[in-house]
Amino acid sequence: MSTLPPEDPQNAGGTPPPPPPPPPAGGYGGYGEAGAAYGGTPPPPPPAGPGSSGWSLGDALSWGWAKFQANVAQFIIAAVILFVVVVIAEGIGFVIRLALVHPGKCSYSASGDFSCTSGSGFIVSLLASAVMGFLFFVGAQIIGAMIIRGALDVAEGRPFQVAGLFNRIDIRKVVIASLLTGAIVFVGTLLCYLPGLIAAFVLSYTLFFVVDKDLEPVEAVKASFNLVKDHIGDTLIWYIVGGIVAIVGVCLCLVGALVTFPVVLLGTAYTYKKLTGQAVAA
Repeated sequence: MSTLPPEDPQNAGGTPPPPPPPPPAGGYGGYGEAGAAYGGTPPPPPPAGPGSSGWSLGDALSWGWAKFQANVAQFIIAAVILFVVVVIAEGIGFVIRLALVHPGKCSYSASGDFSCTSGSGFIVSLLASAVMGFLFFVGAQIIGAMIIRGALDVAEGRPFQVAGLFNRIDIRKVVIASLLTGAIVFVGTLLCYLPGLIAAFVLSYTLFFVVDKDLEPVEAVKASFNLVKDHIGDTLIWYIVGGIVAIVGVCLCLVGALVTFPVVLLGTAYTYKKLTGQAVAA
């Protein structure tokens, strides 16, 4: 008796099966056109249940702590650079206010606070504060994107090296994406605060997509939203716990932030890589 399987009646002529359909126009998984967020290849299937993404809170924290210890000197250098930027921004603001405002209507208090009561000095003070706030925001976002690039390097198995990070980010995309997310969060905050908090949560991976996948700002915003939506449980747990860890560092006389902030950033890079189906270096 023959043991050969029966022929497929639909393929009796031995013709090869048709090729698989092309990727959807919106890309795989909603993370960028033609799967751009995954380097042009389709991601793994969506997780079937809790924990199937391979991510866990304990792994994210322990991995972040271990990688911080291995790169502590470079993270301290990055913190010093950020501090210098803050000092320079404050210094420029001080000079502008001192040079332009009307001396009779503006003064410094014993605690160092600058204030103007009325007239042209008050208007100039507001404008100067707005300009300095904008410059500080842009500078902080650029440095933040550089540090994100370094954290992603660590997740990819390379050491964190501050030198050369500036040339590896697209400043235009970083600034536009930061302004876009900042505007969304600001509008949400005006709507009784809670919508702003939700917006900050769902857009928290925007710069990761800009830096890692070179997405355009609007696409990066969409990718962050989709990532959080598709992994709402894991991302919400990390957002809450990571925020608590960072706040604890601030409460420890700010010195603890030199430890907790890098650990949270590394843990976020770990979370991003895991939830987008990418490998993470041990």
